[in-house]
Amino acid sequence: SKLIYHSLEVRHPIGSRIRYFIGGTLLCSITLFALYVSTIYNKAIATSTTDIIVNSVVVLFVMELDEWIFAALEACSEKWTAHSAESDHSTSHIAEMKEKIRTQQAQFESQRKE
Repeated sequence: SKLIYHSLEVRHPIGSRIRYFIGGTLLCSITLFALYVSTIYNKAIATSTTDIIVNSVVVLFVMELDEWIFAALEACSEKWTAHSAESDHSTSHIAEMKEKIRTQQAQFESQRKE
């Protein structure tokens, strides 16, 4: 949905806006399809509430695994994920945090030398 929101912003070139809209629409469609398939699967397979809970936990684990993979890619190469990080409004906050870390490291090093 964030991609669809970015497709409405005039500051982006028209080509990027079209890509954002198509990408956002596809991601929302995939999410809704996964929700639909999970519901149908749970109704067909699960015979008790325990089975439904187990199946739901597996789906949540797979989603969490996706987040871990993204974090690993981000750690390996920031270039691969830089564009998605730039789209967040929190980049200035991240830059401030990095600057604070550098300052604290410099203070620590100077105290250690004394």
